[in-house]
Amino acid sequence: MKTSISKSDLKNISEISKIIKQSKTFFIAGHIKPDGDCLGSALALCSALRRMGKKADVYCSGKVPAGLEFMSGANNIKYKAGKNDVFDCAIILECINFSRMGDIIEPRQAKKVINIDHHSMFTSFGDANYIVPSSSSTAELILNIFEFMKIKPAKEEAENLYVGIVTDTGRFQQLNTTAGSHIAAAKLIDAGVMPNEIAKKAYDSNSLGSVKLLGFALSDIKTLFGGQLAYIFLTDKMFKESGACEDETERIINFTMSIKGVKVGCLFKKTAKGETKISFRSVRDFDVLEVVRQCGGGGHKNAAGCTVKKNMQASLEFIKEAFKEKLDAKPRKTSK
Repeated sequence: MKTSISKSDLKNISEISKIIKQSKTFFIAGHIKPDGDCLGSALALCSALRRMGKKADVYCSGKVPAGLEFMSGANNIKYKAGKNDVFDCAIILECINFSRMGDIIEPRQAKKVINIDHHSMFTSFGDANYIVPSSSSTAELILNIFEFMKIKPAKEEAENLYVGIVTDTGRFQQLNTTAGSHIAAAKLIDAGVMPNEIAKKAYDSNSLGSVKLLGFALSDIKTLFGGQLAYIFLTDKMFKESGACEDETERIINFTMSIKGVKVGCLFKKTAKGETKISFRSVRDFDVLEVVRQCGGGGHKNAAGCTVKKNMQASLEFIKEAFKEKLDAKPRKTSK
């Protein structure tokens, strides 16, 4: 099984390989509020570097989400580099810049920077940059680096990379799923991954509170623009009555796209600052990034997010205005 890699990407991987071989100490981190792909990629890479005799650690500004604590190495993640720490190499995953990691390191603390990303909105801030927006996940890119460097992933590393791919593709159901996603998954299965075990840990080990929260959310879905946009408000009352944590909401938005006729799904959550975090999903031909960019957000064409400096109701009005020309079909029936 072979994955097609462009000549320019091979050149970038070659440069990354060279920096890794020349470096001894590594800082590895991804974006704030890490997801399965961010964590899986970082943990697998860290483990492989240690097997090569390197000194490497994964850093994260926030805690590991409850549903991902089972990942190998997750309990050894550090939360901030020391002010006087200097690393031969910082490997930054899924970040548009250093600030996307949170306040955990300064650029001066890394002699070399490797930037790996698969988002449509990116900057080439590294000494070496490997950015492939057509890739389903960063985990796929890490696997490509492993193969180029002839690193056979250990079972735990393969499992972490598989978690990255399966969560970022929504169990291979989302629009970013490609032939490359399945090829990478097959290689990881050959390395010892048991898909049913990963599925059980990642998707079927929910807390009672998270299931109750999902119930509250689904009972309150509303639609606009003749049923073309579906949205959910996650309120303080829902969290209080369910007992769920904020990091147990990741997959709720996907249910908005299961409604027949919906082109855009939105999930609204209040932040600690009283602002509103909005997550978006959309059908294949609908680009939500055009709206997300207006608020300084990012992500992918069909899966993105942003934070609006308004309360949830005012944020909804902003979204209605932003989408009214794109979803201007005559209303069939709008729920209230």
